[in-house]
Amino acid sequence: MMKPQPNISTEKPLSAAQISPALFRQLLIVAILGFSSIWGIDAYSGIIAVFDAFSYPLCIGAFILIYILSFSRLNQQSLHYLAYLVVAGYLISCSIWHHLPDNGLFSNSAQWLGLNYVIVYLFLDVKKAAPATAIVFVATIVGHYIALIQNHTVNAALVVTLNMAIAHVIYIFLLWTVIKLKVTSDKIAARANTLENYAYVDLLTRVLNRRGIEKVFNELNLDSTEQQKNYAILIIDIDHFKQVNDLNGHLVGDKVLNRIAGKLSRSIHPNDILGRWGGEEFIILTLNRTPQQVMALAEKLRTAVSNLVVDDISNITISIGIGYSYEATSKEAVFKIADDHLYTAKNSGRNTIRADHF
Repeated sequence: MMKPQPNISTEKPLSAAQISPALFRQLLIVAILGFSSIWGIDAYSGIIAVFDAFSYPLCIGAFILIYILSFSRLNQQSLHYLAYLVVAGYLISCSIWHHLPDNGLFSNSAQWLGLNYVIVYLFLDVKKAAPATAIVFVATIVGHYIALIQNHTVNAALVVTLNMAIAHVIYIFLLWTVIKLKVTSDKIAARANTLENYAYVDLLTRVLNRRGIEKVFNELNLDSTEQQKNYAILIIDIDHFKQVNDLNGHLVGDKVLNRIAGKLSRSIHPNDILGRWGGEEFIILTLNRTPQQVMALAEKLRTAVSNLVVDDISNITISIGIGYSYEATSKEAVFKIADDHLYTAKNSGRNTIRADHF
């Protein structure tokens, strides 16, 4: 299997509601500050309604409790539901209360009802938000109709609630359109990332291909004079691989390549970079190892491959050439040194390792 490589994306497309615990807590703080500010303004002005005088501290207390619980092991989605229930419950009940007879003085609660549809898609994923939206919509319209009918004619109450219903349907439709566009955009981005990954991955061995290796090498900025990176490049060549193809066929040859790539991948450190340079050649970039440790790694790889048996094919061997960063001033020059050492190894009987001083 391919080891994860720098900037080779494997992310899944985001859902419409994917809030991290940290962001969720930030939203709770905004809610606490928002309710506290409105409570203070209304109380200072002397126009605070009886309903709000009781509901503001209850909502603030609920948000504080949810904030504390967000640090526990409780399911985060359940806390999202709870937070939404507090917000939607307050907005709907507050607006209904202010539409009751004698409670409408200085009422501006209805203007906040649209937040219910925004918040539901913010806190919940699309599949769970859709039924919640329907429930909130029905509760809002029916509740307001019941409140209005108590002090107005059936026709007047019906006209007001129908206008409210039309406005809310438009809110929901526009919001759903935005969500649909976002989800579609995420899918397109994910598909583009997948296609990009294929451009950098060798489909046979599932390790980086030549383009992927070059991309990672450039991203690591190996030639930076400021950072002075310590690294080694190992070029690995399968000995007599042409004979494997000629005697056993290319399908078996592909299987040998795949098995060797898997063995190399399992034998290196997670931070090492493995790729297929082309044909039967592989490259490994290893960071921050001493020459002795690099030689030990190379010997480990050579031994591991020599123990492989693929479809009754044994005696599979590799030759390895090594170049160290201290031997040259650029990654291209280090690569050339490793390639020269590989040439020496193959001309020295194969199944061997060649490097500076070894």
